[in-house]
Amino acid sequence: MAIVKAVSSRASIGRAVNYITRDEKTEEKLISGIECNPKTAIEEMKATKAIWAKTEGRQYKHFIHSFPPGEEVTPGKAHELAKELCQERFKGYEILIATHKDKEHIHSHIIVNSVNHEDGHKLQWSKQDLKNMKEHCNALSRQQGLSVPERGEEITAYSKEKYKALEKGITGEGDYKSYVLDCYKTVSAVKNIAQNREDFIDRMKEQGYETTWSDSRKHITFTDKDGNKVRNTNLEKTFKEPFGKEEMEHGFERHFKKTTIIDKAREQLRSDESASLNIGAIREDTKAFIDKLRTTNIQSDIAIRTDDRHRADRIANEQSRQRELNRARKQEALERGSRSQGLER
Repeated sequence: MAIVKAVSSRASIGRAVNYITRDEKTEEKLISGIECNPKTAIEEMKATKAIWAKTEGRQYKHFIHSFPPGEEVTPGKAHELAKELCQERFKGYEILIATHKDKEHIHSHIIVNSVNHEDGHKLQWSKQDLKNMKEHCNALSRQQGLSVPERGEEITAYSKEKYKALEKGITGEGDYKSYVLDCYKTVSAVKNIAQNREDFIDRMKEQGYETTWSDSRKHITFTDKDGNKVRNTNLEKTFKEPFGKEEMEHGFERHFKKTTIIDKAREQLRSDESASLNIGAIREDTKAFIDKLRTTNIQSDIAIRTDDRHRADRIANEQSRQRELNRARKQEALERGSRSQGLER
């Protein structure tokens, strides 16, 4: 049962491409480009935007074409089906497809550039377009003898049993409680106030959770008072929110910056008020204090978002340069090996 879903992402196009092509996620190197070379996809997509002077707004569309556990499909076949799904649908648009098998189900990420390199048209996408794409996906599954979802069938990233449990926990049906839902609520609340990893772990402990978070382990594990364990990846799949190590630590960094800026603003306001009192100008202008604090808060949010964008682009560019350097070194090594073999003969 193959399904297609559109992913909403604010990451830069460089960061998105680098994520879906990471070595640990594509161990069989199932990466293909349509209308572009997968090795230079980032540069080609950016160049297309620059040529047609359409560098603003939406940068790309991101889709996931996935199969449930147990479906009899190989990574290679899944990759070919993803390519066939896109081949005619996005004519003239540069597309990068990377098939992953790093989770319990095989899935392909599809990145479509937002600007057509042939005519400069910006990609327009509607709910009807997504519906048509899903119907095409079902048709391809039938051709391959694979299962397709029944009309009206709810497709989720978790099992039916888990969905029902969460539904009861969310609606408060009876006295039912879901430890996964409880963990989600706690982690969501704590990660929004913690200022670093250690602070997060301490605050989780105050809420009754032991947190196993180390650099040597891929996942973060939360254990409640009853011994129930929940991984951060489980929370991501179930609630469709980012709980990865990098995302959470970046959030801590942003919260710390914001808190620091606000504290400085408060300190400055107190200093200003003290100066006013010293010259006899006694005021209780609470509204002015709140307005100035709100303005400072908005400015800090803008500064942090700008910093986030620059940081993401910088990391993506550095990774891209490093990959190019590695490829050049590898090619050089291959050429040296070929020359050496020729001399031996």
